Amino acid sequence: MAALLTQGQTGELGVADVTVTVHFSAGIDLAALLLTDHGTVRGDTDLIFYNQPAGAGVQLVPGQNAIAVSLNSVPQGVAHIRIVATLDDPDKRFGNFPPPHIAIADDRGNPLYEYVIEGLGNETTVAAVDLDRGADGWYARAVGFAHPRGFAALIADHGVAVANSQQPPRPTAPVIAPVLKSGDTVALRRSGTDLTFVKMALGWDPVHVQHKWGSRPVEIDLDASALVYAGNDLVDAAYYGQLVTKDGAIRHSGDNLTGEGKGDDEVITVDLTRVGPHVTAIVFVITSYAGHTFERVRNAFWRLIDGTTSTELTRSNLSAGGPHTGMVVAKVHREDGVWKVQALGHGIQAGHPVEAAAQVGKFL
Repeated sequence: MAALLTQGQTGELGVADVTVTVHFSAGIDLAALLLTDHGTVRGDTDLIFYNQPAGAGVQLVPGQNAIAVSLNSVPQGVAHIRIVATLDDPDKRFGNFPPPHIAIADDRGNPLYEYVIEGLGNETTVAAVDLDRGADGWYARAVGFAHPRGFAALIADHGVAVANSQQPPRPTAPVIAPVLKSGDTVALRRSGTDLTFVKMALGWDPVHVQHKWGSRPVEIDLDASALVYAGNDLVDAAYYGQLVTKDGAIRHSGDNLTGEGKGDDEVITVDLTRVGPHVTAIVFVITSYAGHTFERVRNAFWRLIDGTTSTELTRSNLSAGGPHTGMVVAKVHREDGVWKVQALGHGIQAGHPVEAAAQVGKFL
């Protein structure tokens, strides 16, 4: 049975060959972009579409709205494969039809992941899903980014030369966030400019268990918290019991008790310009209020977002599970005057931020 992804979530593939199929009730054309870690193609041969139906490890499946990918054959310089769907009738719009359904399967047809792209409107082109190369393998990422200016503009934003393009000056295409592994560190900087406003988001899905009378929900309540440190001293926090730090620099969106709702369930915003000079680190932790272990959590993830542009910067899954009730997921810290984020991903036993704080010291 395929796991259901929501927008922004990733899932480990764990196989060498996959097929991505887009089910839609109107005619569409599929394309794939082979992208570097900067989100650009290496050359025009990195665009796979109807006039160029095969590339390095990637090919269109004849007669189907599908793309087959042999991940072991994808060159090392390719960090992401972006699958794009475009309506073949330019007078139609995605919002006029039921939402597209994405299915990812292995080479034997066994389903791996599904994703329904909700919320499309007056667009003709959508970046449906990415396949991301991680340090220990490939991941599928549910994207669902509808490009308002169409296919030619989307591929041009990713560096494909478009002949006779009359497109106006364009913004940079959305940067594809890396899947960080424990210990990875990246600077909070884009295009040479330090970021000033970031968000940490937590998402998970409700769990239902079957019994002889049907199914019932298990209320798994995850809580995101930001613990603020000056050296080794805990000086402040933002969590469900204190939504704003004393200086107003860090704000919590409020408690979600069940994981109901699509996408992000709890969000912590950080205005780095207001963080006091004595603060050396902000540690993000996730705790399970009722003591459920992460083995029971479904489709959980955390991600860091540029709060100005809403561009995803980094992310990681929490779905690997484990017999722990808490997780120290990331640390935002100053290093030589530059704010950086480090993925941690260490399990702890904690149902409350106070319990987590006692175990965070070794990560400072």
